[in-house]
Amino acid sequence: MKLQLVVRRAPAAAGLRWLQQAWALFKQQPGLWIQLVLIIHLSSLLGAIHPLLGVLVALLNPFLTAGLYRCIVASQKGATVSLAQFWQPLKEPACRPVFLRLAAANMLFSIPLTLLAQELYQQVQTGSVNFLLLLVFVVGMTLVLMLFAYAIAIAYFLKETRLFPIFQASFMACWRNVQPLSLYGAVAILLISTGIPSLFISWIVVLPLLSISFFLSFTEFFALTPVDTDSNGSGGDKDDDKAGFLEV
Repeated sequence: MKLQLVVRRAPAAAGLRWLQQAWALFKQQPGLWIQLVLIIHLSSLLGAIHPLLGVLVALLNPFLTAGLYRCIVASQKGATVSLAQFWQPLKEPACRPVFLRLAAANMLFSIPLTLLAQELYQQVQTGSVNFLLLLVFVVGMTLVLMLFAYAIAIAYFLKETRLFPIFQASFMACWRNVQPLSLYGAVAILLISTGIPSLFISWIVVLPLLSISFFLSFTEFFALTPVDTDSNGSGGDKDDDKAGFLEV
């Protein structure tokens, strides 16, 4: 049986539900979620120390992210999550090639964006900002975020190994769900901003909450369904709220 990857359109207020569900999962094992997210963010800070460390951390990041997602799925099933599950993707040879390709692609895309950011920073210091260059940077950053937003989850859980279909699915999910993701992003910014008055103590809860809730958006946006074909082999009618485009 052929399966088709379907990207569903979520309600505009879906982001609030993701946060509620994330809070329910977080309360089950708060110490563990804080520990897992801390590992990921500390590794990112470590990568900023030296370019070589940055490359190593970039290659490691997909495995750590998949480990976090794996723990979320286990928690949704009612299982007790352990740190060993977090490291499990590093032990799975099947996902290594696609994760390394995703990491390499991410680094490749980040090069022009980093150069643009450096140029814009220098312009800000001189007080003369090229707004066309700023627009290019914003558009480029947005496209990269859309391409990679769900790439790791698609590769790990949907077992897709081709980069183009992964990027296509991630971009389509973001494009079709601009409203819920925009509302979710606005709430996320408000939650992150609580770090300033709380001396960043609130981030101990906010960062795990956002990590969990973002993955829950993946579980709502994506579904695998059998390909419905008529006698001529063409696809049947599709729901207007779904976009099926990838056979796996």
